Amino acid sequence: MRADHRVCLLLLSSGLLLASCGGGNGNPVPVEPEPQSRPTPTEQLALKTFRADCSDFLDYAADALTEQFLTPFYCAALVDGPCPVFAAEGAPPPGMPAPTPVPTPAATAPPGAGAPGVDGENSGDPDRGSGTNTQEQGVDEADIVKADAAGNLYVLANNKLSIVDAYPPQDLAQAATATLDFGTVENGTFYARDFFLDEAAGRAVVLGGTYGFDGSSSVARTLALIVDVSDPQDPVILEQLGVDGSPLVARRIGARVHRVSRYDVIAPAWFYDDGELAQLRDEYYDARSRNDEAAVARITSEVRAEIGDRVRASGADVFLPRVHRADGGSAADVLACDSVAHPDVATALGLMVVDSFDTDGGDHAVSAVINNAFTVYASPANLYMVQSSWGWFFAPDQSEETAIYRLALPESGAAAYQAIGKVDGTVSDSYRLSEFDGHLRVASTEFRFDDDTQRSRPYNHITVLDAEAPGTMAKTGEIRDLAPNETIRGSRFVGPRGFVVTFEQIDPLFALDLSDPAAPRVADELKIPGFSSYLMPLGDDYLLTIGRDGTDDGLTGKVAVQLFDVADLGNISQIAVLAPDSGESGSYSVAEYDPHAFTYFSDTAEAAVPGTLSIPLQAYAERWDDSFSGFLVLRVDPAGGTPLSELGRVDHSGLVSAPDDCQPPPGSAPQPTAAPGAAPACEYWYGNRADPLRSVFLEDAFGRALYTVSRAGVIASDAQQPSTVYGSRVLP
Repeated sequence: MRADHRVCLLLLSSGLLLASCGGGNGNPVPVEPEPQSRPTPTEQLALKTFRADCSDFLDYAADALTEQFLTPFYCAALVDGPCPVFAAEGAPPPGMPAPTPVPTPAATAPPGAGAPGVDGENSGDPDRGSGTNTQEQGVDEADIVKADAAGNLYVLANNKLSIVDAYPPQDLAQAATATLDFGTVENGTFYARDFFLDEAAGRAVVLGGTYGFDGSSSVARTLALIVDVSDPQDPVILEQLGVDGSPLVARRIGARVHRVSRYDVIAPAWFYDDGELAQLRDEYYDARSRNDEAAVARITSEVRAEIGDRVRASGADVFLPRVHRADGGSAADVLACDSVAHPDVATALGLMVVDSFDTDGGDHAVSAVINNAFTVYASPANLYMVQSSWGWFFAPDQSEETAIYRLALPESGAAAYQAIGKVDGTVSDSYRLSEFDGHLRVASTEFRFDDDTQRSRPYNHITVLDAEAPGTMAKTGEIRDLAPNETIRGSRFVGPRGFVVTFEQIDPLFALDLSDPAAPRVADELKIPGFSSYLMPLGDDYLLTIGRDGTDDGLTGKVAVQLFDVADLGNISQIAVLAPDSGESGSYSVAEYDPHAFTYFSDTAEAAVPGTLSIPLQAYAERWDDSFSGFLVLRVDPAGGTPLSELGRVDHSGLVSAPDDCQPPPGSAPQPTAAPGAAPACEYWYGNRADPLRSVFLEDAFGRALYTVSRAGVIASDAQQPSTVYGSRVLP
């Protein structure tokens, strides 16, 4: 593996320069593998738990810091000298999470207009609504927009949680709204990322982090705020739960939240500025340049001994994260060494921390693994950490492979390591994995060096692992070298079936028969222009996707929604494609990479089709003021005359206005008129960028309403005729 890709891993682990280390779809930069690359034995990657007295943890820390100190490429691109393993710097992680699924028949009256309640009055509550679009049934995902059964809309934006009494929709403009402002807590400003809503318990769990300074070092802390929403118009923060580190991902199973964060060890000051160690490092580099192996070994031993002495003198507390309990963080306990597992390979000294707690803040339990697993997947029973071989990157001849660690998620207590599996290549996101019927299916991409072309080429694999085996998840079957020279752009596993989209210029959609874990096979392949990046199954018969439109000559720059008939896995077909008109400069949807923004709602709870799809849409025209920033609403009816049809659009640009001192771009129209109470923001107004994010559908016996949410505000409209607006409002 080349040195510059090892540096990229460092940048990823420190939260810096992410865009320079991979493609826009989360795919890694193609690696030029060494011709003599070799895999790491699985037994070395398997996890062991440190002893309670921390003696072996201190030895491991000394080994890791020694490797880091003597690795010349480790910080070559950043500073002159060895590179620290950072905690994240002051800026919070970008972006926010995701929401829900959606419906659509004709409405004879506005929703909520006449549904009978007590004494014949309108009950004010919807009969059914959409929820957060999740990967696995039974595993809730944190999001920035959720709705409850009473028709309250919960929106997390601008570091505030706003709760709007949104039903019936025609009262939205005057609806009661409660806003909880997250400001400074504990050790710095709290940056809210997303939240869970446990409606049965009357609790919201708001997730995020704080970023501050402790002396000269930056300090990141992952926090969960337990909020009482039993009265939606009077939310109250009850407790805070925290661990040192930066938040990554969280899942909720029943009333229990499992949150994964990243803690990067900040090495002591002597690691950077000690003259004696610096002299030894210079001698080490000199010996390396002279190929004096005896001197290299001797100096390495001296450095290891010196660093080991200093690590032991510092004590384990210097290198371990602290757990901040439910009293607001005044008491903090160092994570116990016997709560930390580790492999027997050198790696950057950082921990993936899993803290589990009930939605009321009770039973807070924490465990951790030393690794660099930035991809996490959860089933209802297990959490999987996906560790690329770039994470144990001190071996210069390491081949490209991925270790997958299975941790059991008990109903109480901490996540516990169970087993390891290994696949060739790299696994780039959670949708590349799926657990079903005791097996884990994994889609990976491996770059292999081609002697003829002297370049690396991508090869894709589907590997099936035994997800019930203790110790080692053995490989039970695989499909090798799927679509050479193409990379995976989208994948989805559904029960005994799977679907994978690869792309170079033409988009092959592969249908996989996974019913026999020992003999997975490609059942059919369909080639069409463009590609799909998110795939949603609609029952057993259909597949709905979003991605990029294309022709035989290449991509067109437009969003494309496609519908496939997959009832017969051996004879799949495209039955509709819709690339909405998007002006001269093309279009884009956040739903292409964020599944939470893909909101599909079936007409009935019993059948997957027909239904309605709402997705955010940014369409760019040559004149900025002709651009569109809002939502595209589609009818999905495979049995109808038009399987995919556009019902209309909801424009959010009117919720945004320009401040007085903001100059419009040349050739643009006069400044748009903002909705009452709009907070002007020049960057939003420039190009009418309202930043559309999420959709929610609520219905009763009289009709179905669509609520579309952008950073600018909320608009309620008729789901059947989206141009019919019931009401709108700008949120704080």
